[in-house]
Amino acid sequence: MPVGLVLEGGGTRGAYTSGVLDVLLEQNFEFPTVYGISAGACNALSFISKQQRRNYEIFYRYIRDERYISIASLYRTGSLFGFDFIFGELFHNLLPFDYKAFFNSPVQLKAGATDLNTGRTVFFSKEEFDEALTPVRASSSLPFVSPIVEYKGYKLLDGGCATPIPVEQSIADGNRKNVIVLTRDATYRKRSRSDFPRAVLRVKYGDYPEFVQTMMARSEEYNRESEFCRKLEKSGEALIIRPSRPILLSRYEKDPEKLREIYEMGVCDCFEKLPALRAFMKEPC
Repeated sequence: MPVGLVLEGGGTRGAYTSGVLDVLLEQNFEFPTVYGISAGACNALSFISKQQRRNYEIFYRYIRDERYISIASLYRTGSLFGFDFIFGELFHNLLPFDYKAFFNSPVQLKAGATDLNTGRTVFFSKEEFDEALTPVRASSSLPFVSPIVEYKGYKLLDGGCATPIPVEQSIADGNRKNVIVLTRDATYRKRSRSDFPRAVLRVKYGDYPEFVQTMMARSEEYNRESEFCRKLEKSGEALIIRPSRPILLSRYEKDPEKLREIYEMGVCDCFEKLPALRAFMKEPC
């Protein structure tokens, strides 16, 4: 029975996911399909290409580089994250991404981005990727600090706007069991108010009323999906790997040592889960 691997986003909290995935690579766990949102989709790239510690090297070595993330990048390119640098110089020269291994791998990646016209998530499979990995870029393009990404007739932004934890897509694809990697601890609940006032959303995204509505419901949707994950785990249909303590970082943390600590938490938490994970992967649903 196929087991899906589901990766939440979370900006620089994705350092935790990097640690988890490096352990899964080291221990030779295999999943036919990985479902990634935002930072989760970014982390999935090196997991599928089997480039252990590459994600760690990216954030540890370049998080303070203004080409990677900075206000200067926002003014210069319209994006807080320097995606032209990340998917250009960084991926091709500084820390080369193994495109051949990724595209030849039997492991599928489904990266989710939010369609502004419908307010719903669109999932792109590897066969729909271009060499610039535009679906992953779109999945990571945060509202207000990133330009809208146009791809295959869609206008796209951060996948986490509509679907922060893409486990329902995995189930819809036939994966009755899922390993879910979250970047929030078990006590976390989103506040029941929008991160952005409706008036501000309408000024910026007034041409996309469905997207505005989706953004207004983000907190409720996150809490609903988080509760759904807990129910799946209780019923034996999911195994959740999540931070053993709260991650007290901003979404845009730039201290590499703090990110290293979060990465190491991911490593430790995953090692502690290994016996349960091995049993889960073997047991029928």
